[in-house]
Amino acid sequence: MLCMMYWELNEDMPTDERLAIAGALMESGMFPPDGAKVVGWWGTPDNWGILLVEAENAEAAFDSLNVWRNAGPGMFTFTKTAPAMEIKDSIEHGVEMLQKMEAAMGSE
Repeated sequence: MLCMMYWELNEDMPTDERLAIAGALMESGMFPPDGAKVVGWWGTPDNWGILLVEAENAEAAFDSLNVWRNAGPGMFTFTKTAPAMEIKDSIEHGVEMLQKMEAAMGSE
């Protein structure tokens, strides 16, 4: 399952504290968590970014963000996570779904 995670960092948390948390998580092997592979990880100068994770299960998806929350409470001011798919695949899936609905329910 591909999961996209949007995050905004808390600018009230000192940069050196955030960097120490990141270093500790990476060194400990807690990130990425078991069952999760980082596909992409991008950040901006405005302290927000996107993490794209291929997760084997829901727990791995949850843990991909929650290890950061647990290691550094207050690190984020906002997060948003959702399953994701490539737009091409999304369009194909949408067309298939509409066709199934028309066949099952008829067109009105």
